[in-house]
Amino acid sequence: MDDKNSMTPVFDPAEALSIVDGDKDLFQELVNMFRDSYPAELSALRDAIGRRDSDALRRVSHHLKGTLGALAAGPARHAALRLEDLGSSADFDPAPAVYVEMEQQLRALDEALSAWG
Repeated sequence: MDDKNSMTPVFDPAEALSIVDGDKDLFQELVNMFRDSYPAELSALRDAIGRRDSDALRRVSHHLKGTLGALAAGPARHAALRLEDLGSSADFDPAPAVYVEMEQQLRALDEALSAWG
């Protein structure tokens, strides 16, 4: 994780609520969907990197990027975008390090969402 991301909040609650027009129940549904899906998505990313499957890496990263955008989780979304780009270019050399960053970001986001809600 670089210094820029370490100083950036894990997610922006005001922006997240603005995305759902202030609907806290809808935001909580998004949080629940994230919590239900992210462990399997991490596993799918790890598997895609291990198999050097660029299509799977791009697809799973793209899905995560959308979810993280809806949660206003900037640093994790940035890591997902980087993985998506690596999948698009089939560049697997940096992928393990970016995966570790993504995993750390998602776990930090889960903790932050628990503390917030």
